Amino acid sequence: MALAAKGSKGEAFLAVVVGGGAAFGLVVITSRSWKACQVDVAGSVPNGLTLLFLGLPLALIVNLVLFNVVFRYAGKTFLFSLVAASIAIAIADLALYSWQGTPSDSPGICPGNVPPWWPAWIPT
Repeated sequence: MALAAKGSKGEAFLAVVVGGGAAFGLVVITSRSWKACQVDVAGSVPNGLTLLFLGLPLALIVNLVLFNVVFRYAGKTFLFSLVAASIAIAIADLALYSWQGTPSDSPGICPGNVPPWWPAWIPT
């Protein structure tokens, strides 16, 4: 597929779409988790502003860099590279959620700050 050849504008577009979508999803899940467990992360600053100005840029940078690295070096076929990059982003976002989505130093009402709706088979 010439449109998304490695190093092209199509690859950059895919990185923004896949990485940006995953970053937005991570911020939404983290926000819902903090609301469900009544976690107050930043004290006087609302949690939404913390996620908007700290969480979203961090997740976006990690996802964009990871997508570009994995997509370029995963293999020669477009589909394999796209699936490998998507899996790498999912693993990185799960690690980011485990690190900041369930903060142990901020007290909440849920055990371990893991919301009751979070699937038990997905580790945090």
